[in-house]
Amino acid sequence: MRVTVPKSWSILLPLLVLGALACTPQKQPPSVVAPEALLLEPTPYAGTAACQPCHASEFESHHQSNHAQTLREATVADLGTLTPAPGVVPGEGRFTVEDGRLVAHSATSKLPLQLALGSGKTGITFLAVFKQTSAEIRQSYFPHEKQWHLTPGIQELSRSLGSAIHKEEATRQCLSCHAVTLPLVSLLPEKRFFGVGCESCHGPGAEHVAAMQKSEKPHDLAISSLRGATGTALNTLCGRCHRTEDDVAGMPAVSKKLTNRFQPYGLAQSRCFKESANKLTCVTCHNPHSNASKDTKRYEAVCVSCHSAPERVCSVNPKEKCISCHMPDRPVMTHGTISLKMADHFIRIN
Repeated sequence: MRVTVPKSWSILLPLLVLGALACTPQKQPPSVVAPEALLLEPTPYAGTAACQPCHASEFESHHQSNHAQTLREATVADLGTLTPAPGVVPGEGRFTVEDGRLVAHSATSKLPLQLALGSGKTGITFLAVFKQTSAEIRQSYFPHEKQWHLTPGIQELSRSLGSAIHKEEATRQCLSCHAVTLPLVSLLPEKRFFGVGCESCHGPGAEHVAAMQKSEKPHDLAISSLRGATGTALNTLCGRCHRTEDDVAGMPAVSKKLTNRFQPYGLAQSRCFKESANKLTCVTCHNPHSNASKDTKRYEAVCVSCHSAPERVCSVNPKEKCISCHMPDRPVMTHGTISLKMADHFIRIN
């Protein structure tokens, strides 16, 4: 479906080219969608909080995870210590905080920002949401370094503060990896659906909650438990956001080398996966309800559990250092003092 961009969108473009030396006065950009004005609609989703009474342990672990924190309002109240200090973004523009909300400025216009995408583990990207369009700020804020740098993946765009996303489906695709679900009538998710929640993987949970309230052992759980799912199925599920082979096939050639950034894609190419009888999955190594462990011993134990038979034992080091040899950290981006690396998920002899 092709969404018609409103005529008023043209007045936003000067804001997105804050580096321009010459510009004429413009009207204010189209009104952003205010969270308090969001029209709520019936939904088959219940929200992650509805899972807490029966799944307290998983809820508590997940609630503290980066997945759960990957979408916030672009406000001081939501961002807390992750809020960028007001001021100039070198070579791009400037930000202020007005009534507790982040605002991007050009010489003639200002743009209130609605959403902050990213947990803050690395970078946070800001988004303004309109009725059928959105504008993504081209520079991401890295809170631990207190620095602004180009958002990975959009370096090829022209030098400007933001990049307009003209299609509604493009905005929905972006936000679907940072929220459980989006309303049919708006691009702004309800706050109870912010972040990657239980229903992001298990599917809509309202019927499940109702079924469990009626009976402790209902005939139909009315939800996907994911137990017994094949490796392909689970990796494709994670790949909806972390990218699969099919996704990467349609990307620029350089993306095909990013088997560290697109983990399901890298894993799918690995001999370990191909010879696992469709059993090796992302959750073989990672607890989906918490942050990825940094304990390499934990991952090595998984490796050794499969490579214990004589014909599968590593001839170099049969019990340790599997990860550093076969899944070394590789750069994803390097900007100034920031060097982001991720483990290569294309498991192989390097």
